[in-house]
Formats: sequence, C-alpha cells, structure tokens
Amino acid sequence: MLRVPALRRLPIAYGWLAKRPIERAVEDAYVAPILRDAGVRRDTTAFLRGIDKRDTLAAAEQFGAFHKPVLLAWATEDRVFPPRYAERLAGAFPNARLERIADSYTFVPEDQPEQLADLILAEHRRA
Repeated sequence: MLRVPALRRLPIAYGWLAKRPIERAVEDAYVAPILRDAGVRRDTTAFLRGIDKRDTLAAAEQFGAFHKPVLLAWATEDRVFPPRYAERLAGAFPNARLERIADSYTFVPEDQPEQLADLILAEHRRA
C-alpha cells in the first residue's frame, strides 16, 4: 500500500499520524528503505514481532529514577497517542514538562516543525 502515494493518507498509513499531507519527497524517504530492501523488511518484521509489553512495562518502572529534565511535546489532536497518555507519562518522571502542540497529530515534526524546534532549543537552554 505504501507504494501508492495516494494511499499513504489513509488512516492505516499516515492519515492519522500527520494532520496535513507530508511532502512527497519526505514520504518517499520514509518508505523507500522498506520498499527497496529485503533486509530492512526482514529486520523490521523481526523487530515488530519481538516487541513484548513486559519489556515496555519493565522500562516504564524505571522512569521514576530518571531525574534529568524530560520534555514531552505532545499533539493535542493526536488520535494514535491521546493526550491523556502524555499526562500519565509526565507523571511518571520526576522532572517532566509537558508541552501541548496544537494543530498537529502524532508526527509533530511534520505538522509543527518550528514550534517543536523552539521547544527543544528552549529546553536545551534551561539545562
């Protein structure tokens, strides 16, 4: 399906991840490796099959021990990772700051690149 650019805007592709169409060259760069390289497809499949929620939960249990600043830049309109997840994640870290990004879905770097860059720079200056 990702071979056909018009289908990339469907919800099962990028449709729920980016609020606006992603530039064609950028989309192509995202999908080219998996479309062209059997090794990339094999490794991606192995990685996805190897994901175990026990590992994720074990990692999450360690968040409270991480005391460095954490910036969570979260899209307010995210359908894949709703904002309530951001609030929960922010509460798990002792030094987290949640910044809500309006007019964006999951791919904040695509929808609001300038705002995200400004937040990262401001966080870097604080550190």
